[in-house]
Amino acid sequence: MRVSRTPAFIAGLFGIGALAILASAAAAAGDITTLKATYAISIAGITVGRAEAEGRFSGNGYAAAIAGSTSGVTRLVSDATTRLSGNGHILGGAILPATYDMSTLDNGFATHVSMSMRQGAVSSVVALPELAEATDRIPVTPADKVNVVDPLAAFLIPVDPLGAPSGHSACDRTVKIFDGWTRYDLQLYYKETKAIDGGRRTYSGIIIVCGARYVPIAGHRPTRKAVQDMANNKRLEVWLAPVAGAPVLVPFRILIGTNLGDLIVYATHFTTDSPDHHVMVE
Repeated sequence: MRVSRTPAFIAGLFGIGALAILASAAAAAGDITTLKATYAISIAGITVGRAEAEGRFSGNGYAAAIAGSTSGVTRLVSDATTRLSGNGHILGGAILPATYDMSTLDNGFATHVSMSMRQGAVSSVVALPELAEATDRIPVTPADKVNVVDPLAAFLIPVDPLGAPSGHSACDRTVKIFDGWTRYDLQLYYKETKAIDGGRRTYSGIIIVCGARYVPIAGHRPTRKAVQDMANNKRLEVWLAPVAGAPVLVPFRILIGTNLGDLIVYATHFTTDSPDHHVMVE
C-alpha cells in the first residue's frame, strides 16, 4: 500500500495544522505569545517531508497557519503539498473555531476546504471535490455539524493557566471533528507524563503523552479497508508540549501506526516567546 496524499491525510486525521497556533491579527504586538516550529514527517524511519509553522496567541484569540510538503523519495509517498489556516477563540476551556481553510496538491490532484463556524457549529462549508455518491456512504446530517471543531483546532488543548497541566485533564476527552467531508471522533486517553531533553534546537521539559482512537461517524464508507484499518488502529499517539506564556498544549510528536511502519510527525525546532517569557526553547 502506498501512503499517498500524506499531508492531507495527516491534517484530516490529527489536525497537524494545530501544530501552528497564532493569535488574533488585531492584537497589539506587546500582548502576543509566539510559537515557531519545524516538524519532520517520517515513515518507517525514512524522512519524507516537513512542515513549517508559526503561531501567536493574544487574549482569548488564536489563528493558525502551516505549510507542509512530502516528497516521493520512496514509493511510500507521493509529491504533495498542503496549506492550512484558521482562527477562533478559547473560551471557558472550549475551543471555538471561526474559520478554517485547507488546500492540498498531490501530483496534480487538488483539494480545498473553506469553512466558517459559530459557537461550535458549522455555518457554511465548501469542500472540493465533492464526495462521490455511494450506496454504502454514511450521510452527513446537520446534527453532525454541531459541537465540533475543525482539524486545525483539534489538538489545541486548553489548560489551567494557574497550575501545571494534568495528564488526565489534558488527554481524557473526545474531540469531535468535521473536516468538510467527514465527521469523526478522536477519543483521547492519558498514557503517561515524562520529561524529555530535546537539545538546543527543540523542546526540553515535561511532555504529556495521549493515546487515541479514531471513530468514524459520518461521511465515510464503512466497507472501505482504509476506514476499517483506522478504526481498528491501536497505535495512535500524540505528545503534548506547553507553550510558554499561553494556557495551551500543542502537539510535539504524533505517531500513526501503519502496515508499512510508523508514520511520525515530530518537532525538530520549537521556539516560544511572550511578553512575560522572553525566552527561546531551543
